[in-house]
Order: sequence, then structure tokens, then C-alpha cells
Amino acid sequence: MAQQRIDLKKIADVTIAACRDMKLNDDLVIQEWGDQLLGLLDDKSCRKLLVNFEKVLFMSSSALRALITLNKKVREVGATLFLCGIDENIMEAFRITRLDNVFQIKRTEDDGIRSFQ
Repeated sequence: MAQQRIDLKKIADVTIAACRDMKLNDDLVIQEWGDQLLGLLDDKSCRKLLVNFEKVLFMSSSALRALITLNKKVREVGATLFLCGIDENIMEAFRITRLDNVFQIKRTEDDGIRSFQ
């Protein structure tokens, strides 16, 4: 049984998935985390997804790849994805890889929720 890697809550029609782990650098952790995020999109009521990274202090390139996979599925099912709460050091990795141009990134969870309006 996989460990739960995200905490879920719903505000109106926005599903918020908060990452539980401080480090997304272990392959098993990233696999479980990515699978759990992808699984949310199997529920047709999840079409507005906000992934909150405020607890995450480190993210490996494998975690970035998992996010790219998630983004692809978001587009396939016609959903919308925002990311929020990204640590400045991780944000630097997003800028270097130009993923800051791929993802819609908001500073806080509240900013992310408002972005769906």
C-alpha cells in the first residue's frame, strides 16, 4: 500500500493537493506522489487542480518530470492546473528549465484559488 503523499481539500470546485513531503527526491516517493496526483484527474469532478508546494524544500528533476506528465494529462482531460507555494530555490530550477513558462505558478494557495475564478 502506497503512503499518502498529498493532503486533499476542496474549496468550491477547486481541488487542492498539498504535498506532504519536504523532499521530492526519492524515486519511490516521486512515483507515489505522481500517481496520486494523476489519479485525481480520473474523477470527473476534479477539473480545477491546485498543487501546493509550501512544505517542499527540495525537488529533483524526476519530480519535475512527474509534473510535466501531470500537465499533459491535465490538458488531455480538459482540466486546469495551477501550482503554488514554491520555494525560491525550487523556483530557480523552474526558471532554468523554463518550466516557469509551462506552468501557471501562483505565490500562495489563496492566489491560486482566486486564479480559477
